[in-house]
Amino acid sequence: MSDFEKEWEDLDNNEESSANDIDFDKLEYVVKKNIIWVILLLMLSGIAAYLYIRWTPEIYQAHTLNQVKLTSSSQEFAEKFGIANSSLEEGKLESEMALITSGVMYERITDSLIDLSVDYYSVGDVRDSELFGDGVPFTLTYPSGKQPAFKDIPLFLQFLNGGDQYQVTYKTGDQENTISGKSGEQIILGGQPLIVTPKNKILETNKYSFTFNSKSRIIGFLKANLSVMIYDPRAKTIQISFTARNRKKAEAVLEAINKSYGQLSREGKALVYERALGFLYSQIDITKDSLNNLEKTMRELSFNKDLSSYMEAGPIVGNIQELEKSLNQLKSEKKKYQKLRHFLEADSSIVYIQAYATILTDGSISSSLSELAKLETEALRIKESYTSNTVASNSTLELYKKLRFEVAESIKFAEQFLDDNIKDLQKEISKLRRVFFQNIGGDPDLKKIEKRVSIYTDISDLLTNKLIEVSMAQASTIESSSVIDAPRASAAPIRPKKLIAIAICLAIGIFLSVLLVVINYLLMDKINGLKHLERRTNMPILGLIPKYQKEEMSVSKLVVSQDPKSTMSEAFRSIRTNLDFMISDFLDDDPAIEKEQKTSKVISVTSTISGEGKTFVASNLAGIIAMSDKKVIMVDLDLRKPKVHLAMGGSNVNGASSILVGQNTIEECLQKTDIPSLEYISAGPIPPNPSELILSNNFKRFIKQLKDKYDVIMLDSPPVGLVTDGMIVMRHADNPIYVVRADYSKQSFIDNANNLYKSGKFKNISIVLNSVPDRRSYGGYGYGYGTMTYSSNGYGYGYTYGYDSDLNEEDIAYFDNKKVPFWKKIFKK
Repeated sequence: MSDFEKEWEDLDNNEESSANDIDFDKLEYVVKKNIIWVILLLMLSGIAAYLYIRWTPEIYQAHTLNQVKLTSSSQEFAEKFGIANSSLEEGKLESEMALITSGVMYERITDSLIDLSVDYYSVGDVRDSELFGDGVPFTLTYPSGKQPAFKDIPLFLQFLNGGDQYQVTYKTGDQENTISGKSGEQIILGGQPLIVTPKNKILETNKYSFTFNSKSRIIGFLKANLSVMIYDPRAKTIQISFTARNRKKAEAVLEAINKSYGQLSREGKALVYERALGFLYSQIDITKDSLNNLEKTMRELSFNKDLSSYMEAGPIVGNIQELEKSLNQLKSEKKKYQKLRHFLEADSSIVYIQAYATILTDGSISSSLSELAKLETEALRIKESYTSNTVASNSTLELYKKLRFEVAESIKFAEQFLDDNIKDLQKEISKLRRVFFQNIGGDPDLKKIEKRVSIYTDISDLLTNKLIEVSMAQASTIESSSVIDAPRASAAPIRPKKLIAIAICLAIGIFLSVLLVVINYLLMDKINGLKHLERRTNMPILGLIPKYQKEEMSVSKLVVSQDPKSTMSEAFRSIRTNLDFMISDFLDDDPAIEKEQKTSKVISVTSTISGEGKTFVASNLAGIIAMSDKKVIMVDLDLRKPKVHLAMGGSNVNGASSILVGQNTIEECLQKTDIPSLEYISAGPIPPNPSELILSNNFKRFIKQLKDKYDVIMLDSPPVGLVTDGMIVMRHADNPIYVVRADYSKQSFIDNANNLYKSGKFKNISIVLNSVPDRRSYGGYGYGYGTMTYSSNGYGYGYTYGYDSDLNEEDIAYFDNKKVPFWKKIFKK
């Protein structure tokens, strides 16, 4: 079980209120001990908050609110033109948000809507401020139309002579480069000419920087700072936000986003209409082709309809058949003329043409072809007999060409004459057929075709009307969203938030301070004050000894004789008085022992380890008792590490060890002190067997001899935590005193003292708290003046100062009017 677990177990057995669950005196002590660190942590947190606010760039956020029509372009088209289709799903706000944050949007913004190619900054001592638009005090001009090749590299600009000159500084690797120029005149930067022109007079103390951004950096900037969220799903609104180091820049980017979003939504609708128009045009063409085919089929059916099954209908059918027979003959004749004309135009052999002409019914054309054949024969003969270009050959050739042309024209005239006859026959046949079908109630085949023609005609009219409507809708296309709240940025930056930064830093400072205090509280294993001691033990607490601060003592000294009215002396007087009460109680509890047999008191002083101040307490307690006209002898029984002779300023040649071995008598070893009634015996030479000497009968005789001569025998015992000598000495003491030292003795040392007390072998044992640093840090108990807790029998003794004291009126009032801590009042309620 750890020390703190034991402490809490002891508290559970205590009858005090729940306020004692936490040792507030220990906590107060820890806080006071670490108050410097607490203040330092709070100061550091404040400094951290200041540095964060001072160094963090200010970030502004602009917002715009758009109301979106959720119907998709396809569904809107279908609803607008009455084309119901359940497969057209309603658009989602998420799809619109995806469109706003798409790469197409970023490309559109960077290409034309806003110039983000250059970032401008005003260079400060602590942080830079971004400039934008009209806030930039200078302009950059590119005579070649191209920016310098330095992309994503900061270029520092400083104007000189009120802005008449300037210097551009930049780094390439580890090398720093500087280019000087005059305002309004070009310099060569990155292989391209650049002109820097200030808008107004610029002070030399003003420094600026600018950076030519690559496209990837611009897109990265847009992606990192753009956010879209659903503002109100019922109102179908989305909020677009953008953050930047300049509030006007944030607003300008949002305006470009709204414009690009509107353009993309219009283009999306226009694409739907374009596809619809393409579909309508294709369907109209298909419908027209179908109508033409049906009309052709009707004509063919009208002229080629076999009427032999209708012979009983009367002579009209015979007339129609006679006319159709004549029509077929004319068509056959026309084909002969067309073939003959084709041969003439192809310059075929006249013999072949003449042979083909024999099948014609027109004799004049046949005779003309015979004459033409003769001329061709004559022309060939002359060509073989005479040279070319003679008069005979030329005249024959001209005659041949003329006759050939006349034959061709005669054939064309014959074809035209046949065409006229064919048309007349067709008209006559059509009239007779209409009359015939009217008489028999109409042709069923024609009716079917006419019905289909009517359907296709209606479809054609519908498609034409829809074509007109879609064209008009395309011309009036608008965006699918509307801006209901224009881009607007707050005047105050969103980062850093000063109050939140201060609150967080202070909270961290407070947390670290509390953590520091809690860790020190939990790790503290030293006795720090009276309250702490009371919570760890039920032993009677004899009193408190203040920390001696007048001088540094390398060894324990007798100090009460130097200043009898000091606070230190008063503390020992309080212990002396409490000892008197304890001895009186002891005698009253044992009436079988006569008081006169117990006039001499044996007091032993011990501790757990060396360094807790047992020799200091024993020496000064012996001195303060001797100053009350008691005859006191102090014996140093710490035979392994004697110190009493150092405290008293004497020697250690002979002492208790030499008395116990019989080498010297008590009188030979007595030494005087500054106090007449106080004598002491040093430890003497260090023996090899201290425990055996103390266990011997010589020690008992030694104590008895001292009782016969002195009123009080003060024994400086060895530490009980190291050797057993101290336990043996305590058996011979009327009042064993256990010394613990504040801020030095561990809590486990109290467990050792508790074991001695609970064993019952040392019922009159008490405890003294030594070297208490501050009387007011321990619940107002002062230094134990008259304050003794004798909890074993439930007694408590009060003692008013008793002796002349050096306390002032304020201190006296403080002790007389002890204030109850506020936390106890709260918990007691």
